[in-house]
Amino acid sequence: MSDDPIEPREILEKTYKDNDNFKLINEVYFLGIVDDAAFDGYGSLAPEKIKSDYDGLLIFGVSLHTRENELLPTRSQLAEISRAFNRQYYYTPVVVIFKYEDTTNDYLAFANTERIKYKQEWREGEKAGKVTLLRDIDIKNTHAGHQRILNELQIPSTGRNKVDSFASLYEYWQGVFNVSLLNKNFYKELSTGIFGQYKKYTSHP
Repeated sequence: MSDDPIEPREILEKTYKDNDNFKLINEVYFLGIVDDAAFDGYGSLAPEKIKSDYDGLLIFGVSLHTRENELLPTRSQLAEISRAFNRQYYYTPVVVIFKYEDTTNDYLAFANTERIKYKQEWREGEKAGKVTLLRDIDIKNTHAGHQRILNELQIPSTGRNKVDSFASLYEYWQGVFNVSLLNKNFYKELSTGIFGQYKKYTSHP
């Protein structure tokens, strides 16, 4: 894929919906693929060439238009867009990194979509399940709770949790998302912090 932005309707050829949620999408960038080849120093397979179940993780960057009245995107809007990417690329998981803004701040959000095997053996790929979101991350004034999870997402190269393959990376990242974002202490930390007005950071829609 090119480094240039990709039209939303082009990249989501089979899953784009003509509704307000998808019209929020401004630009889409393919950021890369993480697979065993990335760890071994070899060239990874291009996404368009993946035609069967593949041990890799596609990463897309999506910039969003500002909503009316400077409202930030809702968790449902981010989740629907993330599921569309995972349904489009059903042979391998997709993580979507969103960027959006209001009048004063720039924000990031990370969307991780659960992948579930189809019960019917004849169906290829995996279906998209629940979406876990780390959202409304203020780029300039990052909340301590967000910063802690971002630090945990850094890939450990030594120790008990050393990551040296796609399988170990995927297991490690899933653990960070599932444990950290669903931990009640994380919600409490956000709601009582200096940015306590943001009580809607993470959840499953």
